[in-house]
Amino acid sequence: MKKGVLIFTVIALACCILTATAACNKVEMSYDSSTDYGIYWFGDDNHDYVRSGVSMDKKYFDPDKPTFVFAHGWEPDAKNSTDGLFEDFVTHKDTISKTKTADVRDYAKLLKEQGYNVACLSWFSYAGSLPNLFNYIWLSFDGGYALSVRFAMELAIVLGESYGSDVKIVGHSYGSQLALATTYQLIKLQERKAFKNEHIIPTRMTLADPYFGLTGLINNWDVIKYKNISFIDEPLNGREPSALFADVTDYVVGKNDIAVDMYFGMSLASTAYYKYDGSDPYFEKLSQNATVVKSNGLKNKYQDTNIHNIVRDWTLLSIVDEVILYDQNGDIAPSGGASDERIKAMRGKCYNQVYQGFDLSKDSMVLVDRSVDTF
Repeated sequence: MKKGVLIFTVIALACCILTATAACNKVEMSYDSSTDYGIYWFGDDNHDYVRSGVSMDKKYFDPDKPTFVFAHGWEPDAKNSTDGLFEDFVTHKDTISKTKTADVRDYAKLLKEQGYNVACLSWFSYAGSLPNLFNYIWLSFDGGYALSVRFAMELAIVLGESYGSDVKIVGHSYGSQLALATTYQLIKLQERKAFKNEHIIPTRMTLADPYFGLTGLINNWDVIKYKNISFIDEPLNGREPSALFADVTDYVVGKNDIAVDMYFGMSLASTAYYKYDGSDPYFEKLSQNATVVKSNGLKNKYQDTNIHNIVRDWTLLSIVDEVILYDQNGDIAPSGGASDERIKAMRGKCYNQVYQGFDLSKDSMVLVDRSVDTF
């Protein structure tokens, strides 16, 4: 074979391989709107909602408005439910009981009035099986893609290539893992050319008492810790949930500059999983990509085991009431009302929440000097 022909053949073959690779990398997205898990969109009243569809009325989804997405966590029983499927969009009964608050808020209605599309990543029918939640979120669900992949695809399809506003995603408890994993999968879908629109990726991730998880409470942990994350086939490599959480947060912030604020509460949910004296590489990685708050005032008032849902309502109230808090130096501190840019400027900073009661108008933060004090 002549040299010129050989070079042309090699180049042609390389082009074919690259074309085939690009074609293989592109993902065809889909979702099944008939399932009881999926994304539900609110109308103008808490009891008015629809499942994602191709022709939703603008009162449910308006492509010109910013989008608020909530991911609920473990739902152990029905007795805490205020409105069946959507108890997480009103003040939780647990919070009302423990704080004696009479100020019951309808978060979805308030957010709609503020101009948001409001959506819930709903998996209530399956979220009662605590030992299976890690697997459902990260690894597999119902014999196929994990819930995070399914939610990411559904959200991307609904928003579409013409969506031009922002997405804020908020998670509570195990829903914080779902919020993070869904954001991660959205970024991976975009990398694999499933969509181009940058506006589909959340610009803000707010996590209320994120639950990292005892491996002893995860079914077959000794087996699944060596499995791969759904869709992207990234190996867990034995990482515990707190380590995985730190690694994935590092990735999504590094890739898309997402503003991340976290509000730790009950020890069993979050504070038990890291060391805060500078010796834990995973907490250091997590905190360098987020601003982290310990809800010390709430814990001192209501006790550790009682504040899991109180921190959730504290966080949601700070968002809907656009609360701005300050630290001991008079600087703006973390809250749901702080802007994305402010939250980004607080990366690497750790705070203690101060007020011993459920009244954000009286609250404040203490910025911890980690060169002197243990957070």
